[in-house]
Amino acid sequence: MKILELNQESFSLKNIILKFDELNHNEMISLQKKLYRNGSLTRLAPDSLLVVLTIDDLAKLINLFENDEDKKMLEVIYKRHQIIWSGKNFNFDLTRKSIVYSIVNVTPDSFYDGNPDNLNLSHILKRVEADLENGASVLELGGKSSKPGYDDISPEEEWNRLKEPILELKKNFPKAIFAVDTDEAYVMERVLDAGVDIINDIDGFDTNDKLKVVEKYQPALVAMNNGRAGFSYADNVYEELPLFFENKKEELLQLGLKAEQIVIDPGVGFFNGDSGSDSLERVKSTEILSRIGLPLMIAISRKSFMGKLFNAQGDERLFSSLVLEAQMVADGGRILRVHDVKETKRLLDAIEIYKEF
Repeated sequence: MKILELNQESFSLKNIILKFDELNHNEMISLQKKLYRNGSLTRLAPDSLLVVLTIDDLAKLINLFENDEDKKMLEVIYKRHQIIWSGKNFNFDLTRKSIVYSIVNVTPDSFYDGNPDNLNLSHILKRVEADLENGASVLELGGKSSKPGYDDISPEEEWNRLKEPILELKKNFPKAIFAVDTDEAYVMERVLDAGVDIINDIDGFDTNDKLKVVEKYQPALVAMNNGRAGFSYADNVYEELPLFFENKKEELLQLGLKAEQIVIDPGVGFFNGDSGSDSLERVKSTEILSRIGLPLMIAISRKSFMGKLFNAQGDERLFSSLVLEAQMVADGGRILRVHDVKETKRLLDAIEIYKEF
């Protein structure tokens, strides 16, 4: 038996194309039995089969093989598609399991939970404690709103909002992984000095000052394309985003980062259009972007495009968020940036149970 992976120029968690060649009669019967539930299974010739597998299908198939040589060939293919996100204090294997990445707003004017209490230290500590108990793997602090039409504040004011909470959170939760959402190099440098693990930039590290901070500190990071700067490579989302992120990946690697430190985010909900269609196209770009082979963030929690497209208002957006997040996980998204930690963790647990059978 020969096992060949086709389309090796890209990665995938959803469409791994394998060709089994030179099968004898018994191998053909055995392989067909192993894959009888797979609707893509195609007999190309009397001794040849073609099949398209998800990463979970592949993992299960490996466990069904008894021949060590065949098993090793499949394990090599599996390893090529592994998705790891790592930083100085963490290492997440996201190949088959997604994680919850909690939004902790330290700002009174967030689009969803804007509240003066967000600036209260005891409120922040209680929120983080609850999110950790409910299953958050990463906690992200944001010192200013980035919603469409937001009122900007100075980097100094943003840092002043973040400084005390970061220091107290690091003291109270020393093993927790913290991120900060900021588009300011000044703030990036100060939060990294304070011990933050991850920087999330909605503008995708688009200035020399930000890139200098990345080169100096070598942090784990999240790079977004939010659409506000327009298109540079194509005239549509589905071609623009892969080209943008391939170039961004190379730019960051040249600064000394490893691929495992880089997460990409398609930037859902930042384009202030009337219909919300740009946001939905970005949601539907998940599978295409997963082919780059980097961890992919799902950041759609309760965003306003759901009201425009689905007439989902207020708390109704939790339901539409969970529905779309489930589809994006199936398409290869692995880091769910959310307001509703408990509900999202239950969604991910349900997906894991579903995949067992």
